[in-house]
Amino acid sequence: MYPPLFIKWQERNDTGVPIIDEQHRGIVSIINSFYYLTEKGMCDDALCSFISKTIKNYSRIHFLTEERILKTAEYPALEEHIESHKSLAQETERVERDTLNDKDHRLLLEFLKKWWIEHINEQDMLYVPYLREYEKKATDSVYPRGQALRQSVPFR
Repeated sequence: MYPPLFIKWQERNDTGVPIIDEQHRGIVSIINSFYYLTEKGMCDDALCSFISKTIKNYSRIHFLTEERILKTAEYPALEEHIESHKSLAQETERVERDTLNDKDHRLLLEFLKKWWIEHINEQDMLYVPYLREYEKKATDSVYPRGQALRQSVPFR
C-alpha cells in the first residue's frame, strides 16, 4: 500500500503567478518524495542527504525568483519577505542537523510542511494584491485600450 501524500496541493495555495505557483508545487513534490521514501524505508543516508540538499537548492532558486519579481514590482515589504526567506534557510539548517544525525526525518518533514504551507498561505498571499495591481497598472500604461500583454508578473 502506498502512503498518502504528505502535503496535498490545494488551489487555495495558488498565488496566481504561474512561475511562483509552479515552484511552490515543485517544492511540495520534493517534500512528498522525501516523505514517501522515508515512510517506505527507502531513504538511506546518501539519498536523504541528496533530497535535503535538493530542497535547499530548489528553495534558493525559488526565493531568488520570488524576490526578483517583488523587486521589479517595487513591493514595499520586500525586505521583510527576504528576511523570512533567510529565516527559513537558517531554521532548516538547524532542524536538518538535528534530524539527520538521529536518522529520524519526521521532525524535518513536519517542519518543512508547516513552514512552507504557512509561508505560502500567509506571507506570500500578502503580496498577491500588490502584484495584481502592479500588473494592471503596467498593462494599462503600455496598452491603454485594453490590449493585454503579460509583462514581468504574469497572472492567470
